[in-house]
Amino acid sequence: MKRSNWFRRLAIAWLGGLLLVAVFGDFLANDRPLIAKIEGELRFPVLHQYGEDLGLVEGYQPTVRNWYRLQPDWALWPPIPYIAGASDVKNGNYRSPFAEQNTGERARHYLGTDKLGRDVFAGLIAGARVSVIVGIGALLISLLLGIPLGGVAGFFGNNALSGTRAFWWGWSVGGSLGILYAAINLLPFFRLTGFFSTALLLLFGFIAGGLLLVGLLRLFPPMRKAMNFPADTFVLQGVELFVNIPGLVLLIALLAIINRPSIWLVALIIGVLRWTYVARYLRAEMLRIRSLPYIDAARISGIGRWRILFRHALPNALGPIIVVSCFGLGGAILLEAFLSFLGIGIPANQVTWGSLLGQSRSHPSAWWMALFPGMLLTLTVLAANLLGERE
Repeated sequence: MKRSNWFRRLAIAWLGGLLLVAVFGDFLANDRPLIAKIEGELRFPVLHQYGEDLGLVEGYQPTVRNWYRLQPDWALWPPIPYIAGASDVKNGNYRSPFAEQNTGERARHYLGTDKLGRDVFAGLIAGARVSVIVGIGALLISLLLGIPLGGVAGFFGNNALSGTRAFWWGWSVGGSLGILYAAINLLPFFRLTGFFSTALLLLFGFIAGGLLLVGLLRLFPPMRKAMNFPADTFVLQGVELFVNIPGLVLLIALLAIINRPSIWLVALIIGVLRWTYVARYLRAEMLRIRSLPYIDAARISGIGRWRILFRHALPNALGPIIVVSCFGLGGAILLEAFLSFLGIGIPANQVTWGSLLGQSRSHPSAWWMALFPGMLLTLTVLAANLLGERE
């Protein structure tokens, strides 16, 4: 087996394990038992909490505040019987993994604690979920924006798309203004913080703004004339705009004016700022593909241009997109860690790899606060980059 294939399999195994930790993190680190028997009744507290959050079941009566004080008949605890963010006052002030710990019947803090006595191991597991959400979420958004824009720009160029002036100006200008209006006025008014609700509201702003301006422009006869839409120039100008503006500075500025920080909002902003990488590589690949013989044969046979784009051209341009996506995944995770390190964009009570690293600044002797999150962050970004390397 080639060494590159061996490294790639290790990268896939690492990223797959990270995804499993993110999905099943509550079963790995929790202050509730996985299974407990209380007065002859068998309970599943972790699963039951999922049902409560989804509104499917009611909470246990009476409400259990501390499962350790309850003293069940017997219980099966997670490997890490602590939850991220919960303080252990007896082991506060940066307790080393090898120092003496006063945990009673509970397990040791295997990777130490921070200033407030919060378990570092549980924080790393919670940080893995944040990294996966931000990384995959930002990647999907950049693909949703970059693939259509880059594909249309490279395949159609400046002379292949025709329509009325009202149509092109209405959707390009009106849609952009609609998104801007929804972001500035509607988001604070409705107080939306969820990812999907925010995305739907921005989409509504785009559609409403586009339809409104198209309808208004159609009232003027000069705007009903046909014109070729310069798709390639339009996309390239957008790429140049985003590239010339420092992305990190813009990201910090946008998150600084947000009253309610959210992980989903961080993923949304990072994805919007990184779509240019996908669009540029896809555009370059489409410029090459559109002149190949099989594309000319499809045109001669009478197949529509949009069908050629989606059925024949785009599937053959996925190679560079996969490479860019892998690098983009690592970049998004690293960018989220940097923001958490600075304390920007992520809720204050959310434990992330970056926030753990940030605590090591105030107490340099707590080596475990820098070593373990830094090692996980380095290995994750390295795995994503190795996965994106081509033969």
